[in-house]
Amino acid sequence: MSQRHLMDEQKPPRSRPLKPWVIAAAIGAAVVVFAVVGLVLGTARLNREYGTGKLPPGAHRKTGGSRANSLCLRLNMAGNAYATKGMYDSALNCYREALRIGQEEGLSDRMSAAYSNISNIFDYLHMPESVRFYMNAAMALNRLSSKPHKSIGGLLEQGTYLFNTLGEIDSGKALLERGLAEAESKGDSWGMSMALTNLGLIQATLKHYDSARALAERSAAVCHNLKDYSGEAGAYYNIARTYMRRDRLNDAKKWLLKSAEAAHAGEVIGAEASALYDLALIRADQDEYELAQVSAEQSLKLYERAGDRYGAARSRYLVDELIDAQRWKHRMESLDSLFHEAEEKPDGGV
Repeated sequence: MSQRHLMDEQKPPRSRPLKPWVIAAAIGAAVVVFAVVGLVLGTARLNREYGTGKLPPGAHRKTGGSRANSLCLRLNMAGNAYATKGMYDSALNCYREALRIGQEEGLSDRMSAAYSNISNIFDYLHMPESVRFYMNAAMALNRLSSKPHKSIGGLLEQGTYLFNTLGEIDSGKALLERGLAEAESKGDSWGMSMALTNLGLIQATLKHYDSARALAERSAAVCHNLKDYSGEAGAYYNIARTYMRRDRLNDAKKWLLKSAEAAHAGEVIGAEASALYDLALIRADQDEYELAQVSAEQSLKLYERAGDRYGAARSRYLVDELIDAQRWKHRMESLDSLFHEAEEKPDGGV
């Protein structure tokens, strides 16, 4: 018997008004349905907007724990979304719940991801001891894993942590180079892109800009083949930064445009906004005020869409400054014109 027929049989007589609790129950059911649909559709949206990574093929079909694995994944992704918006307490709640479920179900991959994400939050909060504790826990699980991509990931995460958080450049560089060599030998393109990106950042820190640019270009090529728009946009942005540090602004503009285009193709909002903001600064420095204003206004809209208040405030301030600069330029041009006319008169008067 169809659901519609059952509903027709159970329908109260038309003359009898619906009770308030019936209406409330119906609304509650609708809310639950929309929440479930929102959770399913939201996974794709979080991947798209916040640059969360893709799972290895078949990861969600793990024997004996597919539902728990999927739930942990969604909790980690929700935590990433909260972290991107600066809502660190909410992010930690998501990560800790994912960790709890992962421990109960023996899901080491999901536990490792939760530990790593928690360490990143404490890094934002400038709590180095907590960063070290959770990062060590993540790396320990990665080392115990029999999966090649996990052992490579452990090397890359530890190398990045030593360089980026502790400032131990030589130790971090050595681990990243080992991770790159293993990734290349096993054909792990994702590992290669991560290693190349961070090695490029190390070279930029050391002011070896040619080496940094070469590594970033290799990373961009790998990401392009993977259709990893977030990584590709980031690599182009890093290339632009090397040119900016050497005052080669025209070259930097070209790569910032490429970064914005790649980010736009992948709907990576934050990366597109950052590229457009820096592009606006360069254009302003070159007195291209109208083009600079267009770029700044675009970055403002993107930052607002991403919920990045700090980025939006910077872009809004830049837009206001550019408007004032154009007004001042127009006034100066008008005054120059008046002085020129006055100089051309025989008596020198106005």
